[in-house]
Amino acid sequence: MTKVNVATLKAKLSQYLEMAQAGEEVVVTSHHEEIAKLIPFNKVVPPLVDWAEFTKENPPIKTKTRSRLSAAQLIRQIRDEE
Repeated sequence: MTKVNVATLKAKLSQYLEMAQAGEEVVVTSHHEEIAKLIPFNKVVPPLVDWAEFTKENPPIKTKTRSRLSAAQLIRQIRDEE
């Protein structure tokens, strides 16, 4: 990973874009704070959630009966029961 400040990035943009295209991550900083990251466009970004694991740990809620009511109708029904 390479870090570069905004001024240097502006001056040598082509060089840093080539680095990113080659697979290098380029972190852009401003006043010593990381503000952006250049990565190759075709690089696969890992998903935020592993859905297979999530559904194992949190199985779907099974209802007793299937209702053909719309969401709005179900909400009204629940409100009326209270």
